[in-house]
Amino acid sequence: MQQQQQQPGGPAAPINARVARGISGLFGQSLLADCQLVFVQERGLLGQQPGPHGAASSSTRAPPGRELGLGQRCGEPLPAHSIVLRFASDKLAAQLDWPASPGPVDISLSIVKKNGPKATATSTSSTAASVSAPAAATAIAAAAKAQLPILQVMVGGEEELPAARAAIQFAYTGRVEAGGSGIREVLQVRRQAAYLQMEGCVEACLAAVREQLLKAGGGGAGVGAAAGASASTNAGGGAASHRQMPSSSAVLELYSCSDVWPDPAEDAAFAALLTEAKTQLVAHFGDALAVLNKQKLYDQMRALPVEGMEALLESDDFGTDSESSVVLVLAEWMAANHSRTDAATRRRLCGLLRLSQCSRAYLGWVLPALAAAHEASPGSAGGWLPMTRDDATCLLTYSTAMTVQERFAMRGNAAMRLWPANWLSTQRRRQCLTAEGREISFNASLADLTKAFGGMKSWSTGRLDPILADARHVDHFAAQGWEWNPYVDCWTSDAAADIWVRPRLPAALRSRATAGAAAGNTLLLDGAVVAVPRLRITVRGAGVHPSWSGAFGGSDVIKIGASRGWATALELKEAPADQPAGGTASGPTSGSASSSGVVAARWSRYLLCGVRLTGSVTLLLPPLLLL
Repeated sequence: MQQQQQQPGGPAAPINARVARGISGLFGQSLLADCQLVFVQERGLLGQQPGPHGAASSSTRAPPGRELGLGQRCGEPLPAHSIVLRFASDKLAAQLDWPASPGPVDISLSIVKKNGPKATATSTSSTAASVSAPAAATAIAAAAKAQLPILQVMVGGEEELPAARAAIQFAYTGRVEAGGSGIREVLQVRRQAAYLQMEGCVEACLAAVREQLLKAGGGGAGVGAAAGASASTNAGGGAASHRQMPSSSAVLELYSCSDVWPDPAEDAAFAALLTEAKTQLVAHFGDALAVLNKQKLYDQMRALPVEGMEALLESDDFGTDSESSVVLVLAEWMAANHSRTDAATRRRLCGLLRLSQCSRAYLGWVLPALAAAHEASPGSAGGWLPMTRDDATCLLTYSTAMTVQERFAMRGNAAMRLWPANWLSTQRRRQCLTAEGREISFNASLADLTKAFGGMKSWSTGRLDPILADARHVDHFAAQGWEWNPYVDCWTSDAAADIWVRPRLPAALRSRATAGAAAGNTLLLDGAVVAVPRLRITVRGAGVHPSWSGAFGGSDVIKIGASRGWATALELKEAPADQPAGGTASGPTSGSASSSGVVAARWSRYLLCGVRLTGSVTLLLPPLLLL
């Protein structure tokens, strides 16, 4: 249902539909035009820097005796109609009152003189297309010869012309017709409308953005949610027509164009919209484990602007298994975006981390290494965390204090009083792991097994890194702020294979400070001792054979680079009598086919359909959350 614009004096009566159609059809037409709009890039009258990117207005009219437009003109002039612009835009109305150079020829009068009163009636009650060809030609010729008053509309460049024209078009039609109708285009129109003081257009643009976000939310959060194809919105006296973005990208597009946002502190309506969008952004990414382990979410996270990362870090609903994983998310973002931040921005983002909730390994190893990198080179990519080694020591002592009294006493420390409040926050983020756990499936083909274990020499060992499905890395996953590599190995003569898990240092945590500091920090972190996350590994049996399963309870610790697991976990069958365990017999059956056959025979208890090893790693609730 169309909403009519409200005039300051009270509700406006519905306008005659035929008149409304006629006015709408005048946009961009020379018929009845009594002024013209000229688009100028960023610079206007002497001594001014007008436009959407400057402090002055986005439209100026050249007064007598002053030079028109020091800036470069963009695009073609646009015929305009003061009767429309005066009532649609306060800014343009004010400029229309400037003293003008010789006035325009009255187009309707020229038609009267040539064709009589009947032609005039026709021209003023219909669009340019409905005027007879001779009358229209006469009108256009008269407009071309006339010295029409000129209004300047400032733009940032040629790329902003569609938005500027769309804002002017709203004055005629009451609808936002924004280029490709994406969120960026609509916000560009909104920015032009705000500077032109185009009543109703700002509201219609925000309504268009909100509708895209609402439809995205209705389709479901997360990657790949479906969305509608098109929609229109009525708001503030106008409607907005636009193409519906896919739900998985609507909120991402909003955050990708933060350069055309209005200041939320000065625009309450946009601030409210942004509050709604933050909820959708957090729902889209879900939790730190999903971001770190799924390639699409990981890439989208690294592409976020500062405002997007800030929205994730400040939210209680951005889930995680541990605050350590949230620190790793920020480290990964900094690895890609450090050059686009300054010290104040880094302090703001890092101030949203709840560092006292990190794991013992992060408190004792990672944070001191990052602090050392910051002290060595605060502006480097490795020195992104604004913390000193003294801060790291205090934080470790505070976080591992056994009593509330100890913690309370430590809060009086002068250095700690300067910390961001969130560093000592006890408010936990949503736990992303459920009682059932989160499963990461893996598999290995017979060819993979043959490559790892076929053709082995006596007293040699083979190693298999199964392929993790739907994971950012094919051989390791992220949990508790570290990377974990599950693998299988087996000696030639063994009757069973071993299953191991090995922690790895994420590349984003390796220092990018000065060479000396980087080497020292790498040595420190390579010696870190970490707790193995509570998890279960399962290898599925084939046919009637049972599956194998083993679990870590959360109390096991291990040094970075070492492995922990189960020796002789997977019982293997004896190799055929005429073949050694490695399948390297000589004779007519030797070669890859022979190796594959031996491996298939030995691993037959675990090969689905005789050709594939399958299983899963299930991340379980941390021990403290089981109570």
